[in-house]
Amino acid sequence: MTLQIVADVDGVVTSRALGRAGVWLSSVFLGATLALTALFIPVTGHWELSLAIVGLLVTAGGVIAALLTHSFLRAVAYTIAACAGLYLYALLATGVTVALSSNPPSSDYVLLSMPELAVLVVGIAARSLARSIVLGSVAFVAGPGFVQVAAWQQSMPLAVDVPVLAAYVALGLFVSALWIGRRDAARGTAMMSDAALAEERDVAMARFTARASTWLHDTVLTDLRALAASAPGAIPPAQMQAIDRDLANLADVRVILEGQRPVGSSRKLAKVPLLVGLVRAAEQMGLAVRVTGDIDAVNALSVSVGRAVERAVGECLDNVRAHSGVEEAEIAVMSSPPELSIMVSDAGVGFDVDTTADDTVGLRMTVVDTIVEVGGSVQIWSRPGAGTAVFVTVPGGAA
Repeated sequence: MTLQIVADVDGVVTSRALGRAGVWLSSVFLGATLALTALFIPVTGHWELSLAIVGLLVTAGGVIAALLTHSFLRAVAYTIAACAGLYLYALLATGVTVALSSNPPSSDYVLLSMPELAVLVVGIAARSLARSIVLGSVAFVAGPGFVQVAAWQQSMPLAVDVPVLAAYVALGLFVSALWIGRRDAARGTAMMSDAALAEERDVAMARFTARASTWLHDTVLTDLRALAASAPGAIPPAQMQAIDRDLANLADVRVILEGQRPVGSSRKLAKVPLLVGLVRAAEQMGLAVRVTGDIDAVNALSVSVGRAVERAVGECLDNVRAHSGVEEAEIAVMSSPPELSIMVSDAGVGFDVDTTADDTVGLRMTVVDTIVEVGGSVQIWSRPGAGTAVFVTVPGGAA
């Protein structure tokens, strides 16, 4: 399992959110200014204020574009364009104000302050602290600066706009705190990612160790038990094939990493060398074998009976693989002293026991003859479409 740590370290999502917030904030200030200016047109009769409204619209477009663009240079250009529109508005608005009043207000009055505040927010959506401060400073110098120039040109008394100055300082502190928080978040995220990777490595190592231990038990130890329980003399071919396959698998670490279990890995089955060899040989040929019942009772068979059972059951499994049309078989062991019964069954195509020729059925020629020679008996049940079951009964006591 991989730990996913979600953090807006690069500030992309935060910048977009702040950009949208800045659009709404500037729209409120500029919208209110535009509404008041439009109201003054019919009241004062100064229709040149219509051109001032155009300046406000240019300011609004520049501010919105600067907040939404991803390019720093374009953001600077849009900011300057917004300040130019603000200058046009301030020049016309202050001119009308001075003309209508014998005691005109100073340059910090509300109809000039609101669009100045709208311009100041252009820096909050920048993707770095330096860019944010630069954009905010450009907006502060050019926006209120152009307004002061326009007021001076129209002979309006000049004054420091304290709210605008306070807003500039507040926005600077805000973006500084924001980027310091992003830096700390980046460090925290890196530490958490390192910790998560270390934990995953520990889990993977523990899983590999457990799989390797299981694999070792189910291959090397099983083969050693089988060899210890085998009769003196040459190792049976099936058992030798199983040992060779286990040695080859031990050289391929991918088998352990992929979590594959060796064939015949049941610990109970591993204690019965005769069945282990049969199952592994069958599975090596692509046949999945399930073993159930009194498995340990097979170890009590005499050497001669055991060899007969091994040959007969092997022939049954070969027939399942070659003729049944399925890839699964079951071996069921039933112990009822002094006899032992083993049934090999499949759910394949089956056949008609009465009509199939003897020379084409290895079950009859090999299985029956082999088991009868050691004093056992064989029963075969099969029907087309209903699978096959071979029931072998042999003497179960040790010789």
